Amino acid sequence: MDRELETQYVYMSIKDELFLMVYKPLDLLDKETAIKIVKGRIAFKEGKSYPSLFDIREVKSTNKDGRDYMANEGNDLVVASALLVSSSVTKMIGNFFMTVSKPKNPTRLFTSESEARDWLARFSEELNNPSTSDTRTN
Repeated sequence: MDRELETQYVYMSIKDELFLMVYKPLDLLDKETAIKIVKGRIAFKEGKSYPSLFDIREVKSTNKDGRDYMANEGNDLVVASALLVSSSVTKMIGNFFMTVSKPKNPTRLFTSESEARDWLARFSEELNNPSTSDTRTN
């Protein structure tokens, strides 16, 4: 079932078994804001896990508490996370922070939405066909 929702901080949609969250312009993603966003996302997903594309190009910065929360509790009901960032430099910095925050689910950063969707499609296939070999390490 395809759905959409707009909140104070994000636009959310589910289409073709893919969850998409597009962040509105945000100066700082701190823990307090992250908790509000995750609470809304979990309610929107109605208890179902999805491969998830997070467009964070409008987020200017985060702090450690916000990153840690998103990497752990923020990954509830997320099969895999593709983070869409604005530049290769941001991608490089994000990859560094991911080695420190260690997300609990497969997570990659992308500058191309089509590449992010292609990567996530493998997890959708895995959900729909559990006998498929584990593609998370590829």
